[in-house]
Amino acid sequence: MEIKKYAGRKRIRDRGINWEQKYRERSLPLKKKFEKELGRNGYWRWEGHDYTTNSNYFVVVAPSLTKERKKRFFAGIKKLPHDDKHKVYAPYGEYFNTMKSALSHVTEKWGVPFPRDAIDYSLADLAPIDIPRHMKA
Repeated sequence: MEIKKYAGRKRIRDRGINWEQKYRERSLPLKKKFEKELGRNGYWRWEGHDYTTNSNYFVVVAPSLTKERKKRFFAGIKKLPHDDKHKVYAPYGEYFNTMKSALSHVTEKWGVPFPRDAIDYSLADLAPIDIPRHMKA
């Protein structure tokens, strides 16, 4: 019987990253905007350090626009540059119809703890919200 060995990196959720909510200079105004227009916990952002690659990542769950300009909830991840002076590009991820499905996605895919105080906003809640153009993928 032949045993196959697979090499490669561990999945991000299996790397033991300790995710903590953290809002920076550019994300704090977005958090305030969405919490004012959508409601409490309308924007989520976490950062964590991956000791296996010595890299920092951030995960975001927020209202966004798709390429077709439809309002959806976005869940994405991005590796942060080592130097804070470098530009941080948009994360890659997926779109969802509810906030809880986006939060479930980041929990299952990247190991972010599911927030206890999450509210299940839906597409109907996004309808009156003004989402900036730069919030699209």
